[in-house]
Amino acid sequence: MESQCQPALIALLLSLAVSGCAESPVPEAFPQEAADAWLERYLANDAAGVAALYTEDAQLLPPDAEIVEGRAAIQEFIARTNPPGGPSLEIATVETLMFGDHAHRQGSYRLGGSGGGLPATGKFLELWKKVDGQWLLHREMWSANTPPPAAPQPDAATDEPA
Repeated sequence: MESQCQPALIALLLSLAVSGCAESPVPEAFPQEAADAWLERYLANDAAGVAALYTEDAQLLPPDAEIVEGRAAIQEFIARTNPPGGPSLEIATVETLMFGDHAHRQGSYRLGGSGGGLPATGKFLELWKKVDGQWLLHREMWSANTPPPAAPQPDAATDEPA
């Protein structure tokens, strides 16, 4: 009985092995062109163009501020926080991950000092979403690497009782 089952078992294992060799689809690459378009529009102070690269229900999670929700609010936020003549911006991607119709990007940024100010550095996270074949930003969060300014120390001369 064992010798009769062996050929059937071998045939079954071979068919499973061969079916497992089917090529898996190559994962889609991170939408770098869309990310590059965001930076180009931001540097050109094109708030409407930047906002067009977000989903309708996108959210910005800026540091020390309330959530900015929706494309119109994002356009207003970008126009207010990125005026013409503002500082330069450089972005470096640290990691990208693809999840079907979603993409994650982690990176760092350097915001050039404007008006003689010092440059600022920080990090960011983005969640991109593919909507009707177009990659759009869905969630974005960033924070500076510099700590907040220290609280002023009380003057010893003014702390003495009168």
